[in-house]
Amino acid sequence: MRGILLLIVAEFLFAGMDTVAKHLSQDMPVGMVVWGRYAFHLGFMLLLFPGRRLLPLLHVRRKGLVLLRGVQLLVATFCFFTAIRYIPLADAVAIGFVSPLFVVALSIPLLGEKVGIRRWSAVIIGFLGVLIIIRPGFGEVHWAYGLMIFLAFVFATFVINTRILTRSEGVMPLLFYTALFGTLGSSLALPFVWQTPSWEQWGFMALMGAIGGGSHLILIKAYQVASASLLAPFQYAQIIFATGFGWLAFGDFPSVWVWSGAGVVVVSGLYVLHRERAVKTD
Repeated sequence: MRGILLLIVAEFLFAGMDTVAKHLSQDMPVGMVVWGRYAFHLGFMLLLFPGRRLLPLLHVRRKGLVLLRGVQLLVATFCFFTAIRYIPLADAVAIGFVSPLFVVALSIPLLGEKVGIRRWSAVIIGFLGVLIIIRPGFGEVHWAYGLMIFLAFVFATFVINTRILTRSEGVMPLLFYTALFGTLGSSLALPFVWQTPSWEQWGFMALMGAIGGGSHLILIKAYQVASASLLAPFQYAQIIFATGFGWLAFGDFPSVWVWSGAGVVVVSGLYVLHRERAVKTD
């Protein structure tokens, strides 16, 4: 129960960070919003691990994959923050949850896993859920929806890379290098997008960095006290939180099509989880 509660808190914080990012992106370049998210995350980690306490976080065995992981998350963050500037938060989060279905497809060539017809069927049905949300052919489809599908693919490669790295690397070094590479990578865009923030915007960026780092720490703690298979279904609580934040902050409330499509995506994801459990038991 403690693990479930911690996960729900983490998902609530993730939705809150996304809401802050959407608010900032209305008046600031997305590149600066991404930089603020990672720069303050890195700053808080340096405060938590001052001086020699930082040294253990610098040691990783598979530096190339750690760098790739940082790039993958940076690209995913940039895509997400760009998309939510144009489309409702709940829509973006719902489409983003197709990522576990991409993980199933990519686990065959990248992890050498075997995937049966049942899980493949769930993957196909999940993508039909995405089509219900964006409804191509029933009006103009904003390009940001396509960006979210690309994000789901990139995040799936990030998840698989994380699975590989957790076999040899500690969690805290991965969290530190995520912040470091995110800050360095997003800093490259600053000369082209810099816009001096107001004090309010500085405060929101600091809040975003604190939430980003804190939510990941809570997420790590959740997985330390409860199994991944137990916690997986509760990750979809983020859709509910994103809907609430989107409605309160921006007046966006999902249509029946979004609710229906999100339901299909969630059910497909849960069925994939069920089949993975069954396969491991067999």
